[in-house]
Amino acid sequence: MRAVETAGPAQPRPEFEQRLSDAGAIGDIERPLSLLERVSGNDAVQRLAILVVLVVAWELYARWLNNSLLFPTFTETVRSFWHDLRNGVLIDRTVTSLRTLVIGYSFGLVLAGLFTTFAVASGIGTRILSTLTAMFNPLPAIALLPLALIWFGLGTPSLVFVIIHSVLWAVALNTLIGFRSVPETLRMSGRNVGLKGARYVGLILIP
Repeated sequence: MRAVETAGPAQPRPEFEQRLSDAGAIGDIERPLSLLERVSGNDAVQRLAILVVLVVAWELYARWLNNSLLFPTFTETVRSFWHDLRNGVLIDRTVTSLRTLVIGYSFGLVLAGLFTTFAVASGIGTRILSTLTAMFNPLPAIALLPLALIWFGLGTPSLVFVIIHSVLWAVALNTLIGFRSVPETLRMSGRNVGLKGARYVGLILIP
């Protein structure tokens, strides 16, 4: 067997000293920001600058196009907005639009609740809702506007019909998915105490 060679005692490393280089050439490590740097770095100022650029581009393009009916200038738009706001026309039309939206959303939510209740109450209801949702949910609401104008005429009913279509299928589908995610134990406990239909949905699934 070869004898294991043992290393000798560790030799001390020679000490050395290194001079620090002059850091003046690096520049200022920390200095207070100037007013211009603080303002230009502000997020709100940057957003405001983007809006100003867009407004200027809008105004210049509209003046170059020179067609107020097709593309009015920013100043004309602001003038019309202020005029309609003062005489009450804008407020009246805004209330009319909001009332139409509230009616459409209310009917859409009620119909979605009825459809979903019918779907969770029976197997045939689930298949009907799934079929109707697969047919109508991918269909854009604006695509039904010509038919709505033919069926209901020009006015609020046609707009309400389009809003109901845009609300009904999306809400019904997501509500059904939410009901199906309720734990099976809770659903079975509700059926064991005799809950059915709307009472089953209201007391078990919705909470």
